[in-house]
Amino acid sequence: MSAGILDLDFVPPGASIVSMATHRLSRLLRSELGELLNQQSEIGLPGWRICIGLASRGEITQKELVDYTKIEQGQISRSLAYLEDAGLIASRRCDEDRRSRRFSLTAKGQDEIQRLLPSVTVYCDAVDQALTEEELKLFLSMAERIAAAATPAYEDLPKKAAEPA
Repeated sequence: MSAGILDLDFVPPGASIVSMATHRLSRLLRSELGELLNQQSEIGLPGWRICIGLASRGEITQKELVDYTKIEQGQISRSLAYLEDAGLIASRRCDEDRRSRRFSLTAKGQDEIQRLLPSVTVYCDAVDQALTEEELKLFLSMAERIAAAATPAYEDLPKKAAEPA
């Protein structure tokens, strides 16, 4: 196997080449899209993902944003604070749970998404067009199989011995 962009010539003992390849590919894609967004805006990739989540889901809680975006809680909190200070999102106390807040896009946030969307679309289309339609179907099918294999993989492993009392 040649080094290539993902540099998979050496896989440490006990490591999964599939896991390494997908992790490195994911980091590369996030990094490149993040750089594109950083060149054109101050919101960055986490902010973009939050804004897209709010645009598609409407007014939602921080927990719902974490579930939707799969961004860690701390990063979500920092990004929400930045986006609110920048006037791109608004928040209000949740009627059902006064400890929680609901977030939504402002008109300024909607405008920012519309401004960035053409560049993001060009980037994403270029990535998707790297594969033929048949290759894309195969890739997605393989990704689902890998996800299914990874999810319960640890359940069959021996359990850690209980600590002596």
